[in-house]
Amino acid sequence: MGFLANYSLPTLLIGAATIACIVHLIRTGRNMMWIWLMLIAPGIGLLVYFIIEVWPDLRAGRAGGLELKIPETSGRVIKRLQEELEFSNTVKKRVELAQALASAKRFDEATETLAVSLRGVFKDDPLLTLELAEVHFEAGRPAEALAALETLDRMKSKDGRQRRLLLAARSLHTLGRNDEARERFETALEQASGEEPRCRLAQFLVAQRETDAARALFEELLRNAKQGGGVFRRHNRAWIAAAKDGLAGLGKG
Repeated sequence: MGFLANYSLPTLLIGAATIACIVHLIRTGRNMMWIWLMLIAPGIGLLVYFIIEVWPDLRAGRAGGLELKIPETSGRVIKRLQEELEFSNTVKKRVELAQALASAKRFDEATETLAVSLRGVFKDDPLLTLELAEVHFEAGRPAEALAALETLDRMKSKDGRQRRLLLAARSLHTLGRNDEARERFETALEQASGEEPRCRLAQFLVAQRETDAARALFEELLRNAKQGGGVFRRHNRAWIAAAKDGLAGLGKG
């Protein structure tokens, strides 16, 4: 360790931070030009990289972040995301672009945006694979959605377990494989961290004309909403509204 004595503590800290950022850059697929900036201007380059590339991921929670849904779907927003992707080709930005394209019903472009990344080091990326499955489903291709989900199962990925179960259930239901769909819906409800699985199962039961069971689930969801706090209700706003609509559609029991 004697050679370290030749360097000041700030220099050592900057060196360690540079190595950490380069590892982050490689693992997350950032633009390699960042390395030159960090080497040419060590302090400023590291700060800029952290602000632009690291901090947004920390706020979004990339480790558990299989829910990157963005509401913007305009052509202007899509163009901005395409430009950002050219500068910083990351998994997160590619997913954001694919989601925006899918929301605009540009499914072929969304599929291609994700497929391009499912190569090389990101060939088995669980986030990209799950997003691809969802795009296939939204495009009316449930069989392709199931195939992508089966890839995740073979990888033994544990990411987005509930989301995957629900997507598999909806795909199976669309294909008329209702016994398998019911099993997935029920498993998702057992593992539920929110009210979506309860609402999805109730909607499935409505389609199966099991109205009493569906009504019970909708009513349970609304009781949970009444007893839950503001955070709970905000998080489950869409499913609370869907449960009310579901009950209204069933009429009085």
